Amino acid sequence: MRVLLSGALCALSTFAASQPVRETLTQAIAAGGQRIVQFRHGYLVALPNGPAYSFDTFAPDGRLAFDKAIELPGGGSQSSIGDVDFDTDGTAVVAASAIGGTPCMLHGVLILDRTGRQIRFIDTGCYIPTHIAFAPDHSIWTLGWQRDVSGTEEDRQDYMIIRQFTIDGKQVSAALPRSSFPKGLGPGSAGDELHIEVTRDRVGVLVYSGNTSLNREWIELDLNGRIIKRLRIDSVVRSPASVAFTADDHVYLQGADKGTLFTIDTVLHALKPVPSQGASLMGADDNNLVYRQACCGLIQLQWFHQP
Repeated sequence: MRVLLSGALCALSTFAASQPVRETLTQAIAAGGQRIVQFRHGYLVALPNGPAYSFDTFAPDGRLAFDKAIELPGGGSQSSIGDVDFDTDGTAVVAASAIGGTPCMLHGVLILDRTGRQIRFIDTGCYIPTHIAFAPDHSIWTLGWQRDVSGTEEDRQDYMIIRQFTIDGKQVSAALPRSSFPKGLGPGSAGDELHIEVTRDRVGVLVYSGNTSLNREWIELDLNGRIIKRLRIDSVVRSPASVAFTADDHVYLQGADKGTLFTIDTVLHALKPVPSQGASLMGADDNNLVYRQACCGLIQLQWFHQP
């Protein structure tokens, strides 16, 4: 009888874990012309195919919050968006670049209010922020790469690929030197496959690490820039397209084929497969995983407890 009861409880626990704890049908359309749809701190961001100078933002209730065509101050032309993230009050930050200014061109962080109105631009000089994240303390963290002074190629002088800024534009820290990676692609280059996320006690980044975009590492650092965890993932997760980094510091990776879900076994310090609860992993919301369900028409999101 004890065995039967134990088995029944196990089955109920498995069933509960496979049920969504929340569902939202958004106003975002699943269109083939979108470059990517990102889930960032409760918001959906839809970017068009090709170089993006505009994006649509959908609020946590699924409704369209604003659509924005960006303009960088200083006369920059052909603006492009690398990444977007949101703070708890709806403030948005955009990693953006444009042609113009110095030989390095224009690069920096645009700050928008919750309606999409531009309120500040942080000029980062020859450092190109390609991916961006808000931290729980409302500071802004970027992953990127740096041009040399001629503006024609990656800087051969060593530089830090991660930077931290206050909301008023002051750089307060930098971490993870370029020299700690092999020659090849810049670890913080532009690309939808890379990611940065910040929890209360650490920064997680998915970066290039080698000659091709298939060579990647997942790295976690404390807020002072010291490496906590560093793991090559290219031999297990081929071309990871989705990353979720939860508030309790668990990372989940899913390949571009939207198949097996992986997390890190903290004992073995290696990737291990875990059950995937939905069609396509979009990211994390606090300690829950968020999936986009396979469907035509409007995008539906589902929240699940971690497996």
